[in-house]
Amino acid sequence: MQRRAQQPITIRSNRAADLLAVHTRFGRSQVAVIEEALERLPAPRDEDEARRQQFLDDIRALQARIPPGSVPSMAEFDAMEYDEFGDPR
Repeated sequence: MQRRAQQPITIRSNRAADLLAVHTRFGRSQVAVIEEALERLPAPRDEDEARRQQFLDDIRALQARIPPGSVPSMAEFDAMEYDEFGDPR
């Protein structure tokens, strides 16, 4: 993979950025540190995937009980709640 095609690493936590700086201060690359940390994470368990699938199935079953057309679209909602100038009614 070309270097320009790689996604940049974004760190949104000061604590994580500080830890990464500590682990890279002697010349290790950020990528090597992050890859090593990811390799140490436990693999997802099958029961987690089964629980997730059951949750999604429950949501779909609830959605199937809602009659089509009973929930207004966003355009219909906006027409009910806001006037032609965008101010609340």
